[in-house]
Amino acid sequence: MALSEHEQRLLDEMERRLYQSEADLLPASTGVPRRFNYRSLVLGTLLALAGIGLLIGGAAAQQLWLGLLGFVAMLGGVLVMFSKRTEVEPDQFASTGRPAQQAKESLSDRMERRWDERMGGQ
Repeated sequence: MALSEHEQRLLDEMERRLYQSEADLLPASTGVPRRFNYRSLVLGTLLALAGIGLLIGGAAAQQLWLGLLGFVAMLGGVLVMFSKRTEVEPDQFASTGRPAQQAKESLSDRMERRWDERMGGQ
């Protein structure tokens, strides 16, 4: 069922506003998928656990400087865990079955394509 010209304009305007509101909420990305670097994840976890140990040890020994050192180590471990991410290579991304750079398809185009697929399958 085709949309009238007025309905098509309203749908396009709604789609533009939706993309604008999403862009305001989500941080800008390069479009390249990223994943955790396991080395930094393990190193950060070990550093955070050592920091917890120092913090508890400093509290038990009533040494303020040791507790502060433990807190700094914990904070550093968490930052190491979540700061270093690696980008997935384009050929690895393409091997998952999805194209490396998918063209952004509009909402109305996706809906129309899905409708055609459903109708063609019957």
